[in-house]
Amino acid sequence: MGLKTPEEYRESLRDGRVTYIVGERVADVTRHPWFETAIANAMEDYEYEDPEVRAVRTYETESGAAAHRVFQVPRTPEDLEKRVKLTEVTSITTAVSAVLMALYNIKDQVAQVNGQYAENIERVYRHCRDNDLRAAQVITDAKGDRSRRPVEQDDPDLYMRIVERSKDGIVVRGAKLHITAASLVHELTVMPTKAMGAGEEQYSVSFSVPVATPGVKIINRGYARPGRSRMDYPLSARHNAPEGFVIFDDVFVPWERVFLAGEHQLAGVLAHSLGLWERIGGLIGMVRRSRMMVGVAELLAEYNGIAKAGHIQEKIGELIFYAEGLRMALETAVRSYKTTATGMVYPDPMAVNVGKYFGAANFHLMVRHLHDISGGLVVTLPTEADFRNPELTAYLEKYLHTRPEVKVEDRMKLYNLIRDFSADTYGGWELVTTVQAGGGLAAQRIVVLREYDLEAAKELAREEAGIAETRRPARI
Repeated sequence: MGLKTPEEYRESLRDGRVTYIVGERVADVTRHPWFETAIANAMEDYEYEDPEVRAVRTYETESGAAAHRVFQVPRTPEDLEKRVKLTEVTSITTAVSAVLMALYNIKDQVAQVNGQYAENIERVYRHCRDNDLRAAQVITDAKGDRSRRPVEQDDPDLYMRIVERSKDGIVVRGAKLHITAASLVHELTVMPTKAMGAGEEQYSVSFSVPVATPGVKIINRGYARPGRSRMDYPLSARHNAPEGFVIFDDVFVPWERVFLAGEHQLAGVLAHSLGLWERIGGLIGMVRRSRMMVGVAELLAEYNGIAKAGHIQEKIGELIFYAEGLRMALETAVRSYKTTATGMVYPDPMAVNVGKYFGAANFHLMVRHLHDISGGLVVTLPTEADFRNPELTAYLEKYLHTRPEVKVEDRMKLYNLIRDFSADTYGGWELVTTVQAGGGLAAQRIVVLREYDLEAAKELAREEAGIAETRRPARI
């Protein structure tokens, strides 16, 4: 029990888990090149020796023990601010453990329906916290024909479902898609993909099982082949967490690990709880990325001698508006925090969802501005291997020169950064996940419509128009 060392984390992944990548069954993820970068990033989260790092990464539990701050249930605004700071310096393999915060956030609501489920949430949370384990957020079902309900699909397993019950537990079958770092965590924490109705009790299921549980199989997709040049791929070579297609092939789940098993009225509560913590993590990442985009645009304009051009300043201005809008949304989310009945502090859902929507809806436009500033060299620039070739170096130094104070190698690195995060390997993942992580744009719209005080807005409109209120028609 207690905090793990980086090597103990690596060793903990050698548990017989069944995982595949590019068609190959992986005997040991810790020795496979496709997982090397992601594991190295996750290992950094287990570095606790430096006092300053330890202060950011750990907190003291109620028993006086040290635990990773990803498990700290915020009780004060300061706790919430520390969590934001932690997220800024945490790998995605650790960040996905926010699924446990989502469960903890609605534990009281779960207890009103089934007290045992609430106790199970507490038990699994403490198990992960006290053993310094990581848990993946496992939510999106295969879904089949989206125009039909789960019970109407051609194959009943297109949504995760309970296929058997006994006095010892349940047996589940199905698949969950887009599960970040599934092969690199310790627990797979499964949530319903959406609200369920009467007749869909078998699909109303939530639980957590170890990754190596019999019947669990993970098919991974990475976005960057290992061994790439760090100059050519400054992000892809350093940040790469494979996405898992997780199959549950008649997996047994003991009752003490079940959070929901048929109570369909809770399915939507669990499904929606994850969105808040996923989106606050996404918003934090967007704030940092947007600041980097401003810096990249300004540096490139200076390198190329166009910093004072009107159309360039206009685009950089747009990037600054974007960055500042995201920063303000994050600050508001933390400052306007909410508190559960039992004292858990959580970010303001309205600010989180508005910020996440704003960041996702406008990201492609910001990338367009960046591409407009950078030009075609972003995708046609010769590689590091070309630059290091003695036969070619002089030519590249000659024809990529802009001004004496700008090193050609630095200019190439900047172009490579732009290409990698917006027009190549890592960039493809970014373009999709910016919109889809934490639910697509429609998910944020639903929350905003639910959270916004529409009645007060209508009352203001009536007051300004001089309309006497007679009746309030139902909103369609």
